[in-house]
Amino acid sequence: MRLRPTQLDVTDLDEAAAFLRDCEEVMLTSHVNSDGDGIGGCLALAGLLRKLGKSPSIVLQDVPAHAYAFLADFDDIIQATTPAARTFDRVIVLDCPQIERIGTATESVAEDAAVLNLDHHVDNQRFGDVNVASDEVCSTCELVYHIAAHMELEIEADTAEQLYAGIIFDTGNFRYSLTTPISMEVAAELVRCGARLDHIADRLYNNSTLGSVKLVGRAIESLQLYCDARFAILHLTNQDMQLGDPEAAVNYGLMVGGVEVTALLKEEQPGKFRISLRSRETVDVSALAHGFGGGGHARAAGCRLEGTAEEVRHLLQEAVGKALP
Repeated sequence: MRLRPTQLDVTDLDEAAAFLRDCEEVMLTSHVNSDGDGIGGCLALAGLLRKLGKSPSIVLQDVPAHAYAFLADFDDIIQATTPAARTFDRVIVLDCPQIERIGTATESVAEDAAVLNLDHHVDNQRFGDVNVASDEVCSTCELVYHIAAHMELEIEADTAEQLYAGIIFDTGNFRYSLTTPISMEVAAELVRCGARLDHIADRLYNNSTLGSVKLVGRAIESLQLYCDARFAILHLTNQDMQLGDPEAAVNYGLMVGGVEVTALLKEEQPGKFRISLRSRETVDVSALAHGFGGGGHARAAGCRLEGTAEEVRHLLQEAVGKALP
């Protein structure tokens, strides 16, 4: 079974296919602090390129989270260096609305490099020489599936698992509003191709460190409500963050009835916070994040802020208060 990507422009798919067939040595990369969609998409596309006889290299600014180490070829991922160990004149950027978001990996991009931009963010800047950027797909991994299907490439079990991991990450196990019927059909096809859905879910969601699990409790203890109890903020200090990074803790804010928006403040360095944002139906948190130099999706986004915890809380409270209807 091959699903027709009716929500994608066939001309865009043809151009992407031509780019992949024409490249030889090519760099694949994604946004800083790459997540399941970016990592899974890079790994899967690199495997497909190798089947075409190409030589792909995955270069990321940050060391990927160990939770994804079960995916095939994970150890082949290269951390970007400054200065770059080498540069590439063919580059594929996945899951990234602006090329600047790849961070220090930009140093590995040759000045005159040809760039293929594969993304599903609504605010994608179409920075590539070839762009396949559509928010009609749930994830960049779904997009990679459609390109592979368009090129009639065989998807083996390892590739299926890489793509499935990215899809369930970006859809929150098919709970988020960006999930479409085609997203679920693609996931079903990946299971038919050999993706072990129980194994993938177990490795992604039941594989945290003891410290990270305990931090969820600390985050919940810190939860406070603002904006007439419609905005929840959870906070982990820099000392807390030495024990792990419980990204899923942000979702606990939405478990409180009446809360429309939740934020998790993670102090990665003293006075420097990485903010995770989630919402129900009324607030576009990607717009909020964009206002602070970040980005993401309508129901899941993030940004970085500097200052004291109280200053950061005030900034977020003010922005969310204006966004709430």
